[in-house]
Amino acid sequence: MSEQTKGFFVTNWFKLFIVAFAVALLLIYFERESALDSCMEQVGLDYSKAWDFQCNEAKLKENCSLPRLVAEGIEKSKNTRSELCIKRYSFK
Repeated sequence: MSEQTKGFFVTNWFKLFIVAFAVALLLIYFERESALDSCMEQVGLDYSKAWDFQCNEAKLKENCSLPRLVAEGIEKSKNTRSELCIKRYSFK
């Protein structure tokens, strides 16, 4: 490493550290946002599967109207899992 390069690092080490730290924070933020999106997408898919499963069990077409108690159970499960995703991956 040349003396000029060493001098640059000695003079600017703190600024370089701040930039590296900021980049690391941005990467962490975007990774968590991506994980939150994936988790919420999976919740939606599982919700649809559970709803269709209950429709099939009742010998009805997919995306049918379910009895209120069954529908409330599926909705409660979806809400619980959505809240878990938010707690796990959100910065809020």
